[in-house]
Amino acid sequence: MIYIYVDTKSYDYSKIDKALEYAKKEHLKDFRFLVNDIRSIDYLREKGYKAVNLDGFEDVFNIVTHDDKLYYNTDEDDTFVKIQFPTSIKF
Repeated sequence: MIYIYVDTKSYDYSKIDKALEYAKKEHLKDFRFLVNDIRSIDYLREKGYKAVNLDGFEDVFNIVTHDDKLYYNTDEDDTFVKIQFPTSIKF
């Protein structure tokens, strides 16, 4: 799973583009994007990827299990995610 927070004031998709580059570089397969808004889902669909809408970073707990590898890029507080998923990677 790759979680990305997109600023909905500017809809700057540079974090998504960075995540796409990271996924290609690391040869990630069978992953889903987790994003915080509908426009980001459309942006990812146009590029051929699937995404799930989450209202906030804390919703990661509802969808990610300990068997999942979590990669994320957010300005939100990530303390609880680091505790729950110690193998998570912030990029």
